[in-house]
Amino acid sequence: MCPLDGSLASETQSSEPWYPGRQMPRSLEVCLTPASFAGPARKVCIVIDVLRATSALVTMFARGVTEALVADSIAEARKPAGGRPGALLCGEEGGPRPPGFDYGNSPSEFDTVDLAGRRAIIATSNGTRALVKASACPVVLVGALLNLRAVVAQALDFAGAELDVTFLCAGEGGGTSASLEDTFCAGAMVEEAATHGGEDLVLGADAKAARRLYRSYGGSASEAMCASTHATVLRELGLGLDVDFCARTNVWDVVPRLGRTAAGELSLAAIAPAS
Repeated sequence: MCPLDGSLASETQSSEPWYPGRQMPRSLEVCLTPASFAGPARKVCIVIDVLRATSALVTMFARGVTEALVADSIAEARKPAGGRPGALLCGEEGGPRPPGFDYGNSPSEFDTVDLAGRRAIIATSNGTRALVKASACPVVLVGALLNLRAVVAQALDFAGAELDVTFLCAGEGGGTSASLEDTFCAGAMVEEAATHGGEDLVLGADAKAARRLYRSYGGSASEAMCASTHATVLRELGLGLDVDFCARTNVWDVVPRLGRTAAGELSLAAIAPAS
């Protein structure tokens, strides 16, 4: 249903400026798809897959997950699962949960589950592939509308005056085409950062374009979701609640950061709130 129903919209928190005195990065850039990502040099990267991978991950950590291994395919996700008893196998393939998986990729479902102390393994069509693509960056964070303010604050803290910040959109079709909802979210994050960045902050061409898209919807995530092709597909699959859930803004301060296990596997863990 468009727009959001009142029960979900009422949970959205207001956003107030909170960056006084913070050093700002040299530039902000948006990559509309992983294919346009130029590489890891001196970048703090926020990976965005609003519908639904990064929204699901933020929700999982908000509900108590302690670690999530990241796989770039369903087959790869099944491999570490065999050696990790008790780990939850999560993800989607074309939207639905793959056979044998414990959970799909539904943030609204994760929001109803007690995940305290659990570990997970996740593979999705677009979002986890984008995380793999960005994995060589010095800092990789998981961003969504749900943690917009918190993830921008973390990115600015990590960047300081030395690193650039890149918003990497997972896109659609395995990352081959741009998605409206990811571009909207990137534009919202650019707006959040640039509002406090001063005149010296440089916005790349796609960062400017994403911010214009965000402003064209009056900052309304629900309106943007109504125009999203992927949102329409999810509704047709009976996953409309996820669309509404993912459109909420600044619900949690949880920010997962990508790292590696001792065995070299890509792994996410939540980090302490920004100063």
